[in-house]
Amino acid sequence: MSTTTDHLIEMVGGVSLARIYKGVEGADVKSMPVSPNGLSAELLEELSALAAEKAAGGGLRLMGEGGILPELAQHLMQAALEAEMDQHLAAEAGRVGGRGSRSGGNMRNGYRPKKVMTEVGTVTVQVPRDRLGTFSPRLLPRHARRTGALDELVLSLTAKGLTSGEIVAHLAEVYGMTTTKETVSTITDKVLEAMTEWRTRPLDPGRFPSVDATPE
Repeated sequence: MSTTTDHLIEMVGGVSLARIYKGVEGADVKSMPVSPNGLSAELLEELSALAAEKAAGGGLRLMGEGGILPELAQHLMQAALEAEMDQHLAAEAGRVGGRGSRSGGNMRNGYRPKKVMTEVGTVTVQVPRDRLGTFSPRLLPRHARRTGALDELVLSLTAKGLTSGEIVAHLAEVYGMTTTKETVSTITDKVLEAMTEWRTRPLDPGRFPSVDATPE
């Protein structure tokens, strides 16, 4: 079980546990025992317990609806968002005389639900809001609906020769994710456009001097 659990974090949206814990008030990162891959022993215990609970309830699924990976992704992303909000409010409170100072009174102001497509399935997180509306999480920017890791997965499948329709079917079958051909095309087109710009960029004459190949 430990081998399976050790690999779970690596598959979940690139969320750094160290970054999450550092932002949580009262969390002592240095005192947390960690495994060789950087996971805290406490989290490994929780993951093992969650996996055992899932298995006892009728089988352990990793991907798709009811799978352990989407649930894990949701918990990690939620913890990261809470940590980011704590850091944001602390930073604003430290600005003497600013809008976010204690005199300004910026504080939490509920949540808004947001569905995010990740490479392990679609998850719903509750994004914290602040009273002044100055909080913009780096983990999930305001208009982001998918993670960068999902883009990488789509590009990998495209490179293997799958069509947009086949990729949509694959994501639905393996990850329980509902997406569209248009979304897949948007991801691939964005990368192709960037590649075209890179290929047609002007070369630095200092690094690449012109060579006259005219025969004398």
